[in-house]
Amino acid sequence: MANWRDTILKNFQRKISRLTLVADPDGLLTEEGMLSAIRERGFDLIPFDDHIAFRFAYESQYRSRWDERADTDLVVVLRSAEQDLKKLPYDLREAGRHLTFALHKFFPKLTYPVIAGLDRAYLDAVDEAYQKHDGDQLTERETKDFVLMHCFSIVPKLVKKPVDLLKVLLSLHSRKVSLPDFLAEYLLESLTRDATFASWPLAEIIPNRESFLRFLQREWQAFIDDPSGTSVPFSHDDVRVYIDTFFLEGTLSPIEHEGASKLPAWMQTGIKHDPKADALRRFRGLWQKFQAELPTADASHKEWQQVAQRWAELVVLRWEWDESLDAAERSGWTDLQASVESAFGQWMLKRYGSLHNLPYQQQPVMVHQIARFLAVERSRKKLSKVALLVLDGLAFDQWLLLKKTLEATDGAWRFQESTAFAWVPTLTSVTRQSIFAGEPPLYFPDSLGTTSKERNHWLRLWEDQGVQRGRVELVTNIDGPSDSKLEAALGNARLAVLGIVWNKVDDIMHGMQMQTAGMHNQVRLWAKQGHLNNLLIRLHDEGFNLYLTADHGNVTATGIGNPREGVFAETKGQRVRVYDRSEFLEEVAAKFPESLRWPNHGLPPARHVLLADDLKAFTREGDEVVSHGGIALEEVMVPFVTVDREGA
Repeated sequence: MANWRDTILKNFQRKISRLTLVADPDGLLTEEGMLSAIRERGFDLIPFDDHIAFRFAYESQYRSRWDERADTDLVVVLRSAEQDLKKLPYDLREAGRHLTFALHKFFPKLTYPVIAGLDRAYLDAVDEAYQKHDGDQLTERETKDFVLMHCFSIVPKLVKKPVDLLKVLLSLHSRKVSLPDFLAEYLLESLTRDATFASWPLAEIIPNRESFLRFLQREWQAFIDDPSGTSVPFSHDDVRVYIDTFFLEGTLSPIEHEGASKLPAWMQTGIKHDPKADALRRFRGLWQKFQAELPTADASHKEWQQVAQRWAELVVLRWEWDESLDAAERSGWTDLQASVESAFGQWMLKRYGSLHNLPYQQQPVMVHQIARFLAVERSRKKLSKVALLVLDGLAFDQWLLLKKTLEATDGAWRFQESTAFAWVPTLTSVTRQSIFAGEPPLYFPDSLGTTSKERNHWLRLWEDQGVQRGRVELVTNIDGPSDSKLEAALGNARLAVLGIVWNKVDDIMHGMQMQTAGMHNQVRLWAKQGHLNNLLIRLHDEGFNLYLTADHGNVTATGIGNPREGVFAETKGQRVRVYDRSEFLEEVAAKFPESLRWPNHGLPPARHVLLADDLKAFTREGDEVVSHGGIALEEVMVPFVTVDREGA
């Protein structure tokens, strides 16, 4: 029996129709594996979300090429449940074949709202279990039990003891899996019937990873002080492995204890000893984890997002304790980083082109989706004021340094961390502009080489979301929390949406001569000066719901020579060259075999991108520079952080 994916994919064979129109109210075609499979079959996909934006992309990228007899198959997708194919423009309806896919047709015995509320990544697990189901139609509660068991390995009626519950929560939160709200509420309802868990703050720790980790941290302290002082069964064999990993990754922090030497060996990972020995143990443990668990080219984007955060932890440890490493470890680090970047580069070439079509309502995948996600959050949570702080050039490892200092300075800060993919090439004018435009670079071809249009993009984006222009501000290039431009913006009594760009990290990077270690030292120094902390406090006190991100990161790269293209290169970066004619690109690529022709994902057709491959740079041969523009993990994966304060 064909699974749901194969049933859809059989409709996508080349040469049937160059234009396919799909009504997809449940977002089946924008599931990551499906998007990749459709692309591999030679189809491009465009969502019909905005009539003007769609028409621009359709006319510039497809109609003109079809007129020139180009061989390209296009899929136009209507994702909204309120839309049907009859509402498409007449010329499209007449030119294309029509298809419709819907969840209830694939899983008729399951309750539709429950299945529709799942992330589409779980449909494979649902489908596998459904094909073995030979019973009757399931009720809503039965469908929830079905989904919890087959998608999340949770059987509520079997969670009877603290160790059962802890294993469930550890499994979820170690993988950064969030239950949909309706399933979290259903599980909470089931557990609160049992007095066994009366002392556990279930309403906080089931849906929220950060709350769960703070709970574990408090209970670990209680457990170390008195093993009978907590109901959390840390000593259970099935629990220890998770706790070890949390301490290894820095998710939990070791604590001080006077009688540390008398504690069992398995507890020692959560106890502070010599700072140097603790750090080196973590560094070597994370290193082994990377060697064993590096994702493949077929991994999901979420796997790489998790890897990026662990890698950032490892990068921080590597350079903080550089003097304590031996020669073999330094040499081995070079090999490990090369392996990580090679694996990520292969994944980027295969899967990156589909990311911009993934849904963003629960979590932005790419940086251009962040503002639209904030609009959803603003509406869903009825937020009165929203601020987005863009720290230009901030890599995730550098965010960890800022976070550590912020938490040490003011223990009230709470950070909900995730990552987003920058646009490639990872240049400020490309990827930062996409943040404020809320669109891929394809849609602003005339300003691709400048940031001067960002304010217009930002105002228009929020106006499209129903926010009057007089209630929206964008302040760029601030020099601190007392910047006069920022003061003027905050003086607007009607202000509801504020965008801020702070270039400090990018400025540090462009003047850096001491590679990654130097970047870390300078970022730490800036953080300790307190300017960022003061800005966040100011915005919080002004009543803003705070979000922090970056447009791109940075990485240390080694020069392979500087192309001498004269005026032929529109954009000259140390990690990238952008040309307006493919012939210019090919001429330089032939001279630099360590370069990479980047596919034109999301870019205007008249832009041709040549990247310095691996950890190389278009600079004097042998020189080491800290730069951006390419597809290294540290450049592409940037922090996206919800910033809150305890008791706010």
